[in-house]
Amino acid sequence: MRGRDRSAPPRRTTKLRVTEDFDAPPERVFALTLSEAGFVDAMPPGVEVLHWPERFGEGETLDLRWGVAGVYPVRWVAVIDAYEEGRSFSDLQVRGPFRYWRHTHTVEPCGAGARHTDLVEFGTGLGPAGDLAVAIGIRGAFGPRLARMRAALEAPGG
Repeated sequence: MRGRDRSAPPRRTTKLRVTEDFDAPPERVFALTLSEAGFVDAMPPGVEVLHWPERFGEGETLDLRWGVAGVYPVRWVAVIDAYEEGRSFSDLQVRGPFRYWRHTHTVEPCGAGARHTDLVEFGTGLGPAGDLAVAIGIRGAFGPRLARMRAALEAPGG
């Protein structure tokens, strides 16, 4: 499967949307989504950043490694395939555990704060049951991630 084009979604994918409102200006929320420190803080333990772009933009890459279940090291390389300054970006997996993975982060003004939306479109290659199991795991990971984002935005100087 090495030579397969991962930029084209398979016929069937699973989409997962998670939206959270923050009492912080949109530019602070967006800056947090772009920062390496914010990313690492929002991820489960064991995620190691091998490369993080100095400046985000289309074509830049993210190179990560983490131990699945704390044991098996997985390499994940994603390319930024869409970027709108101050509003959104999408990362598309070009190497990693999924048959297809595209994650779009969008930040919009909402009242006196900001609304952050994650849209994850993925395919495991394991059929509907495999996608459902992974979707449940991803959904469960968003609760702690969003709580850590909120704490970072509410911290003094955050």
